[in-house]
Amino acid sequence: MQGTGFRAWKRIFLGMVLAAALTIMAACQNDITDEEAEQITVFTVGTDTVNLNEVWIYAKTIQQEYEESYGSGIWTVELQNDKGQTQTVEDITKEDIIEEILQVKVLNQKAGAFGIALTTEDQTSIDTQARSFVDGLTDVDKQETGITYELAVQVFEENMIAGKVYDRIMADGSVEVSDEQCRQTKIYDLYFPIYAENEVGEFKAMSREDRIKQYDNAKEAYNKITADEDGVSIENAAYEYGADESSFYTMSKSEYITQYGIEITDQLYELKDGDYLGIIESEYGYHIFQMVALTDAEATQEKKLAMEEEMKRDYFNQAFQSYLDEIDSTWKMSKNVDEEAWNLIRFAPESETTEEK
Repeated sequence: MQGTGFRAWKRIFLGMVLAAALTIMAACQNDITDEEAEQITVFTVGTDTVNLNEVWIYAKTIQQEYEESYGSGIWTVELQNDKGQTQTVEDITKEDIIEEILQVKVLNQKAGAFGIALTTEDQTSIDTQARSFVDGLTDVDKQETGITYELAVQVFEENMIAGKVYDRIMADGSVEVSDEQCRQTKIYDLYFPIYAENEVGEFKAMSREDRIKQYDNAKEAYNKITADEDGVSIENAAYEYGADESSFYTMSKSEYITQYGIEITDQLYELKDGDYLGIIESEYGYHIFQMVALTDAEATQEKKLAMEEEMKRDYFNQAFQSYLDEIDSTWKMSKNVDEEAWNLIRFAPESETTEEK
């Protein structure tokens, strides 16, 4: 199994990619035989059935990778899923694996429409990978998981075909992000607040006298910063005047509008690199801005890549959903996945899962 683009996006919680491994761990204390594993259906999609032994090729591979990186206790750690619900890493990973296999199956069924087929060179590579994978298993592994060389070949073949289909889908989609869309602007905000936090965490407006003092501090600081001789940097001014809520910001224009409003943002974007804007009053206090970089090249490039990846992900997800609807328009994990078979897939030691219940 290879880390193709469509799969890399599925690792939304732990940032891991399902990859080939040469060894595999024992089969999670499930008292079933290899013959039974070959006959237990975990889920269906259209006319395809996915049995437990096939799921174990994916499950045991990722189990090894996670435990090598995070330790065997990772499975009972609780996280929020993409719906805001709390789940253990074990349950999140199990759902993730089902979705990954689902994608592989659906993309394989679209291979003919794209004219995708494996070459002799592909088959040779798959044979090598499958033999290495199976040779890394112990006899106990094979007996408890039902994994065979033939099944390993099938899984490696399907993953390679799915990767080729994915590449073809993405080649048909154009993703363009303009420079203005991804522009990131860096400023420094020397900030003198006119609200103070009390002992119970509430923000109260300062007295008129304190507000005048804050304005005077801002005015003095601005004069020092912009002085032709013996001027101080804006960061030093923040330290000198105790303006500890001052900070650098690197954001898009829309984010600055959200933070400061459109009038202040428009004034900021009229500045050149190194220019100052002050003294500006907002509803929160007095500000002196320095334009550090109207276009922060590094941050802008990072934003562009992130936006492109998001657009590619959205494009693929839409294409994949349309293919799934063709094959099995009513597919749902709750409907298509067999609960009893699902419960046979366990990563955490049984004693840990029992104690928590």
